[in-house]
Amino acid sequence: MNITEIQMSRGSLDNSPLIKLGEISYINCEIFNYPLNKIIQSQYLKDESTETKEDDFKIEINTGVPNDLNKLFAEGLIDAAPISSFAYLKRKKHYKLLKRISISAFGKVKSVLFFSNQSFKELKSLQENGLKPKINVSEESASSVGLLKILLAEKYNLDLKNIEFIKFSGRGAGLPNKLLIGDKALLEANPIPEDIHAVNYQYIYDLGEEWFDLSNGLPMVFGVWAHKLNPKKEEFLQSLIIRAKTMGLNENLDEIIDISHSKTNLQKNILSNYFQTLNYDFTDEHIQGLALYESYLNKWSLI
Repeated sequence: MNITEIQMSRGSLDNSPLIKLGEISYINCEIFNYPLNKIIQSQYLKDESTETKEDDFKIEINTGVPNDLNKLFAEGLIDAAPISSFAYLKRKKHYKLLKRISISAFGKVKSVLFFSNQSFKELKSLQENGLKPKINVSEESASSVGLLKILLAEKYNLDLKNIEFIKFSGRGAGLPNKLLIGDKALLEANPIPEDIHAVNYQYIYDLGEEWFDLSNGLPMVFGVWAHKLNPKKEEFLQSLIIRAKTMGLNENLDEIIDISHSKTNLQKNILSNYFQTLNYDFTDEHIQGLALYESYLNKWSLI
């Protein structure tokens, strides 16, 4: 887990100038990450010799996968972060959300994928014949595992109590089925020639697309920006993240694609299409989609 400390000038309501900010390491969050660090470096970074005033904000960035940030945020070790919708809904009475920001998709998401040599209908047939299917899920995910369970139960009529869900790390090479998220899902679906981990699966389910069908056209909100800040810090961070998002989707997008290419070796046209697929807003439709997701989680006793 990487940590970057930045000094930022702004008034604070409490005695602590520190804002501990989480940063997801997946390329889908470069839309926030790259511009945010660029803004900080170009406008707010102070010379190390400059003495910090009592009314300065100090940003500490903690980088990890979604479940890392979920845990850090729940334990109070960071003050704000993009966390999974599942983690937010489990503790929403204790969390506040930044406005107008999410990590979502209207239909295909391209980076939350279930790879399998058997269809969901074939898995259902196994249950009908008295067998217990085994389904492998990435340990990096929370929202996506909940979503997969919802789809299996609600759309494909599988008995969740008669499925063995097995967590795995990495790419899950050799597994007959697996739920992958983020960069690993993109790489699995778009293998480069030298990728020794690539496997040809007969079925690839895009969970964003599956949700879009189940929800009658509502977006799937995979992540939200949660915080535990006082109003002054909240106002400051809200403005900063919105500005970063606007830059990331516009003038910084080509640079973000270049960075993402260097991280993954994925073709730039694939990355360009990927970023066009994702949605980073949080509107009334997103709120409806999140509420429906919560209702299904409750219905199937998943939270």
